[in-house]
Amino acid sequence: MIRTATRRIATAAAAGVVATTLGASFTATAHADGLDLAASQASVSEMRASVADQLAGRVFGWQLSISQNGTLKAADEGGFAVSAADNNGVPVAMQAGMRMELASVTKNVTAVATMKLLRRNNLTPESFVWPYLPKSWDVSDFKNVRFRHLLTHTSGINQAITAMANPPADNGWNSMKTVVENGTTVDSQRQYKNANFAILRIVDAELWNRSGGKKYSNAAEEIPITAANHTSYVLEFMREHVFKPAAIGGVGCIAPGTTTGVRSYAVGATQASNGSVFGTGNEECAGARGLAMSSAQLVQYLSKLRSGAIISQSDLDWMDQYRAGWNEDSNGGDGGQNGVQDGIADNPLSPGAYWHGGDLFGGSNRELHTCAMTMDDGTQATLLLNSPIAADNDPTTASTQCGVLITAWNNAK
Repeated sequence: MIRTATRRIATAAAAGVVATTLGASFTATAHADGLDLAASQASVSEMRASVADQLAGRVFGWQLSISQNGTLKAADEGGFAVSAADNNGVPVAMQAGMRMELASVTKNVTAVATMKLLRRNNLTPESFVWPYLPKSWDVSDFKNVRFRHLLTHTSGINQAITAMANPPADNGWNSMKTVVENGTTVDSQRQYKNANFAILRIVDAELWNRSGGKKYSNAAEEIPITAANHTSYVLEFMREHVFKPAAIGGVGCIAPGTTTGVRSYAVGATQASNGSVFGTGNEECAGARGLAMSSAQLVQYLSKLRSGAIISQSDLDWMDQYRAGWNEDSNGGDGGQNGVQDGIADNPLSPGAYWHGGDLFGGSNRELHTCAMTMDDGTQATLLLNSPIAADNDPTTASTQCGVLITAWNNAK
């Protein structure tokens, strides 16, 4: 197992990342569900030290970024991005500016994009989804599904897929066609399912196509959204209307089969271990998973999101209240949502924290784990790991990536 290569607090400049004011007009606000703003902010140095202590000797590589009040305060890392075995005998140290697939953390960006697209098309989360699905699909048994249901995992899709004799094996275009035509029972208990956001990927492409999408704009007649072109529309909208306001450029997905960049490894990996780069095909990019960013970019996005630079405060409050784009049910807590359909209850482990974690599992037990977290004291933190967290016997350390961050935040308050 690889010991952490660095255990230090790093200013943004020291980490090779230019210190950036992420939102000059940033004002930390209480969440819409009545939480009081924390009386004092967590110590960045103590939070960073807690993360390093929890991960020491337990992961192959990690990168951490922390912002407060709209300013990047720490960009730190440990371990390795690539083993010696995968780089001609020379290991590559992890850096907080290296992009990795975000896995399910992508859903938070998809939720934000959906909220903006609803506004552009004079719709709300209560609007029905079926008018914006492909015209060739049979939507007869999907007509009760509203955007709210997909955004909050209360569509019943998980339950419907579980009951299918031959459920889809992926979240591509044809699989979502099968899910839609199979039908569902809405307002079911909240149960997390990638298909909710995979359908949003398809619908968001149509909403952008109807409200200013630039792709194929020179065609003599309207070109319908298809399996081949829909992710181009989604990425175009995210780059222009989500990431550009956050001053982040070039965000996309990692193509399958790529052999360069941060690799993922199994638990207990050494410099003699081989890893792999996780990527996703075009049909599944930028909905439920697939976006690639560094921890520094991801925390910049979170800070701009909280400042109101990307979406309105009212839309952000709605997302917080109903946990749209957040998933505190996993990766470090139950979110207070067990038995609660709309997810209004806050996380009992640490009130005032919202997060979404992401996990990818590959061959030979190679894994990738991510977390994006925002707290009501004006702190945002992101943690990306390129291996599982090895078990230990220390009760003060967490076993999941978001658990590491929430523990660090609690320790630093």
